[in-house]
Amino acid sequence: MTYEHNNEIKTLIEAQGEAINEFVSKERRRIDDLEKSIGRMAIGVGGFGGGDDRESKAELAGFMRAERKAMSVGSDPAGGYTVQATLSESFTATIRESSPVRQSGARVVQIGSDAFEEPIDRDEAGVNWVDEATTRAATSTPNLGLMRIPVHEMSAEPRATQKLLDDSNIDIAAWLIARVGEKMGRSESAAFVAGSGIGQPRGFVTYPTAATSDDTRAWGVVEHVATGVSAGFPASNPADVLFDLVDRMKPAYLAGACWFMPRAVATAVRKWKENTTNAYIWQPGLQKAEPPTLLGYPVYLSPDMPAVGAGSLSVAFLNPARAYTIVDRLGVAVLRDPFSARPNVVFATRRRVGGDVSNFEAVKLLKFA
Repeated sequence: MTYEHNNEIKTLIEAQGEAINEFVSKERRRIDDLEKSIGRMAIGVGGFGGGDDRESKAELAGFMRAERKAMSVGSDPAGGYTVQATLSESFTATIRESSPVRQSGARVVQIGSDAFEEPIDRDEAGVNWVDEATTRAATSTPNLGLMRIPVHEMSAEPRATQKLLDDSNIDIAAWLIARVGEKMGRSESAAFVAGSGIGQPRGFVTYPTAATSDDTRAWGVVEHVATGVSAGFPASNPADVLFDLVDRMKPAYLAGACWFMPRAVATAVRKWKENTTNAYIWQPGLQKAEPPTLLGYPVYLSPDMPAVGAGSLSVAFLNPARAYTIVDRLGVAVLRDPFSARPNVVFATRRRVGGDVSNFEAVKLLKFA
């Protein structure tokens, strides 16, 4: 709808409103004059009907009240059409939380194919101590592994009639595309944490775990620290298990490490205090957009982390840049199709993205068991 079209409609409505107001004013003046005339009449003696004065006056007064109430907002034909609500050009929307895996610093790789591959160097070369005259023997040669992260596709097809798109004073197309984009963002974030890896990215809490160290644990297995209590923290010194989790991380990964936990766990941890100073171990961010810290490391609230239960992996301590790789193939792409489902316009929307753990040493999980 063009700006000139809007102005023409507005002018027409204003003209109709002025005409109706003028008609209402004339009717009110007519009724007022009629009431004054009736007040001067001697009802019953050569007047109306010859009945009782009080009864006739009551009937006429009722008639006058009905005439005054004939036009009202509650009835569209009686003037209600002229009273229009003011439609906002914005929306009141609820807030939906998502896991900030991208925002926490996970590695993002842009590719032009259907998968990302990278060699994994985690083997060691053999060496021997020798003296000057010792014959040099062959030593073991390190082997390389290969990481492969495929790209997966998300799809959505919201629809709207062409008439709605033409006549709405709100940009319905832009609103639909924005809402789909937001949903796709939340869906990929959930998959980065807890995705199955089948037709979608694989999350870092879905891998098998073990309590063994990095040097002895098999690749593809995440190290966990148990709380010692099923579905809960220890009753005394509960923060000790968090210190244990940090200590399991190799020092080279600590720069850039952070916490991921659901809101319920954060609520409990936020109340913990040191025994000696009685100071909270949870510290708010120093600036407005800064995340809070726990034991000196940023905390990110993640609604996609498992809820606390028997054996749940509800807290993660990881270095996102080293632990997780996101592969972007195609951003949110929209094809506007006005033909396939007439009279609807189809907004064929898709997004291609992958993600997986790239370093199993750089993520540690707290197991509530």
